[in-house]
Amino acid sequence: MPIHKRAPDTSKFSSAPSLAGVCVELQFEEGIEEFGAHLPVQGEIIQSFEIADTPGGWHLVWLDEAFEFDGQVQAHLMIGARWVARPIKAGSPAPISIRLVPDVALVQRGAPDVEKLPLVAKGSAVVV
Repeated sequence: MPIHKRAPDTSKFSSAPSLAGVCVELQFEEGIEEFGAHLPVQGEIIQSFEIADTPGGWHLVWLDEAFEFDGQVQAHLMIGARWVARPIKAGSPAPISIRLVPDVALVQRGAPDVEKLPLVAKGSAVVV
């Protein structure tokens, strides 16, 4: 299986406002410093998920350039806006939570259990 395998851009589980096709730059603000050393990174949102208690849903980002962190190649990250009033959109940085996606196949099977994805940082997403 290639490292940069792209997840499907549609899902029967996706009912959040889809940001599929939107390119973002992810910036580090706080969290695991070793992870933060790899940011900023750019990527494309390829799938959106509506998950309870999450403003604006969670979004799977396919990174333009994968990097190694914690002994694994990271080609995808899961991001979610931290506040309802600050969604991911063009114009201004949106405060986000960033989670690792250790196995993109977990996401491809349906709506992911986001709590099982390791939270590594808080940061911001800028539409590019």
